[in-house]
Amino acid sequence: GTDAPVVVDSAVRDAAPDVALDIALPLDAAVGVSVDASVDASSDKFIAMAAGQPASLWWDQATSTLFIADNQNNQVWTWTDASGLAKYATTAATDGEIDAGATLVGQLVRQSDGTVVVARFGSPRGSYAAISYVSPDGGAGLVPGVDPARHYLGLGLAPGDKLFGSYFAGTPGGAMAGSVTIVDLQTGETDYATGFSKIVGVLVANGKIYVSDQGNSSIYVLPLDGQLPPDGGGYTVFATLPVPDQICAGPNGTIFSGQFQAAPNSTAPISVRQIKQDGTLTLFRSDPD
Repeated sequence: GTDAPVVVDSAVRDAAPDVALDIALPLDAAVGVSVDASVDASSDKFIAMAAGQPASLWWDQATSTLFIADNQNNQVWTWTDASGLAKYATTAATDGEIDAGATLVGQLVRQSDGTVVVARFGSPRGSYAAISYVSPDGGAGLVPGVDPARHYLGLGLAPGDKLFGSYFAGTPGGAMAGSVTIVDLQTGETDYATGFSKIVGVLVANGKIYVSDQGNSSIYVLPLDGQLPPDGGGYTVFATLPVPDQICAGPNGTIFSGQFQAAPNSTAPISVRQIKQDGTLTLFRSDPD
């Protein structure tokens, strides 16, 4: 196995639900990404999930366990070097969600007591969204008060098990409007920072909150102490990159961002990018095609 950070990537968000990015995890590096579903499952460099559609990953250092949120059937899987891939839990479903095929998920985090929390994207048309969790005893629940018409993808874990989430939704003018939230599993969510576009990833690292805003082709950085710019704007840009997606922490204060589709009018390859603290971008893995 490896103690390297695990990059989080995702399925296609608001395209047809049957189109997805295939994810493969090499065990001797931080991450590998393939858009070819014919990955050699016999290779020990990959975790094959023929029966699933992995959407996001969480590496639990204490137990050397990889947790995997699956876009299909509300499943969470685990992988360990000793035991391989195993079904871990089924998250709670909103009424009618499975029949509607609205099972797309966003980021997964695991709190210190073992509670696993998963953001639920919902239907591309704007229904069935949720934030789900599975407690250490296996009990599954949904965070109350979550608007099912929004889209939930980003979810970050701060010290003390404080949860930061995010949502976005369409506006009457056709633009996307997104916010970062504070999430309480028992009481619901409250807005923390507003004024974003299509938020697809949230990460707490280096004492800051990183927000991957696909609608603005940017990753922003926010303070954890609530000292935010007035009127929901003027946030510090950490990096500008094509079609940023979910994000995770890397070595030496860097972060990684995946990219699931080509950017309009750009020759930049579909890639996983490593971003240094000064905002410098490095191609970590790219699609050879």
